[in-house]
Parts: sequence; structure tokens; C-alpha cells
Amino acid sequence: MTETINIADGWVEKVNAKDIEGMLELSDHNIELMGPRGSAVGHDTLKQWAEESGIRLTTVTRYAKGDKVVFEQEGTWEDQNGQVTVFTFMEIKNGKVVRISRFDTLDDAFGDSGLKDEDKV
Repeated sequence: MTETINIADGWVEKVNAKDIEGMLELSDHNIELMGPRGSAVGHDTLKQWAEESGIRLTTVTRYAKGDKVVFEQEGTWEDQNGQVTVFTFMEIKNGKVVRISRFDTLDDAFGDSGLKDEDKV
């Protein structure tokens, strides 16, 4: 589980640093992306999102079990004032993020991930 958390933390660090290549190295080539604007698959879409989103994520709370993590995060965007609390679910396999989903509520993230309050680390 520690490796899973470290990979997820590293992925967030790469996004915050705008290290696109580093983020892609930690992401499966067929990564599944799900968020408020729909779903997509693959490095090309992930790269476009990372280049255009202008997001910065600060992790507040971590939940983890097996190959899954849910992070409660404060998200800020370069072109907007203020911040938003988001819940990011990542699934890690073979050292790579294979799935990432963004949710507006912890309950929704738990529902998709199968994690629960007891998995807080």
C-alpha cells in the first residue's frame, strides 16, 4: 500500500510541477480518465489536460487500500480565484496509474473506489 500512495503522490507532484513527461511516465499508456466533463482514455488526452488545466492540487487527506487511493484535495486553477475541494480516485497497477477519477464528494469517490472512512492513512 505504501508504494501505491507514493506513486499517487508522485503523480500529483508531477502535475503540480507541470512535468508532463514525468506524469506520463507514472501513467499507464491506456489510462482511464473520468471527471465532470466525461471520460477518455490514453496519454494524448492526459497530456492535453495537463497542459491546459492549469490545476494545482494540495492533498489534505489520504485513503488507501490495496492498489486504490482516494485523495481529498484542494484544487486551484491558474486562471481562477479561490479553491475547490475535490476527491481524486486513482488505481495503480504495476507501478502506473491506470485509472483516475475526479469527484465532488467523498461519498461518490468511495462509491466508485470501494474505499471507506476506515481506509484513512
